Amino acid sequence: MSSDREQIAAGKEGESEGQGAPSGTRTPARGPSHAERARGLAERARWGALSTVARDPAGFPYGSLVATAVDARGRPLLLISRLAEHTKNLADRPEASILLLDTSDPSASPLAQGRVTLLGACRPVPAEEVAECRRLFLAAHPDSAQYADFNDFSFYRLEPAQLRYVGGFGRMSWVDAESYRQAGPAPADEAG
Repeated sequence: MSSDREQIAAGKEGESEGQGAPSGTRTPARGPSHAERARGLAERARWGALSTVARDPAGFPYGSLVATAVDARGRPLLLISRLAEHTKNLADRPEASILLLDTSDPSASPLAQGRVTLLGACRPVPAEEVAECRRLFLAAHPDSAQYADFNDFSFYRLEPAQLRYVGGFGRMSWVDAESYRQAGPAPADEAG
């Protein structure tokens, strides 16, 4: 059997091996995987820290606060202005990450709560997908309807290549993009 530390490192915290158990014994229920926890957190998050590769000074990380929503595959959706520095950075280099924080317990330390960083290319949403993206984003951020149709605003989507999930102190793992895409979200009370 794996140690708890090995299961956590492999992103399988809460999973029961349950193999070879004597007949009549109960196998504990499997808790959500880190991919499921990350997916649930991303679906609940409404704000994130977008990091892009700066044009000036060249090559440095540039962080911005952005409104977020996700599509059916868990990909972060953004509505951003071409006048914003992060959008100019993305035009030169699409490599980006977005950090999403679980804020379900406002009394808890942010460092003790779950968070996920999704890394990947962030590009404009193709024209044929904008209507669905707009619907999803405005459902999460109804006030954005005030500026969603301004000429300088466009919908962007981050295509996760890799994720880093941190469920609080000592619970963390890298999550591959395919596991995240296929995961159903963990319920809010099991997401930390």
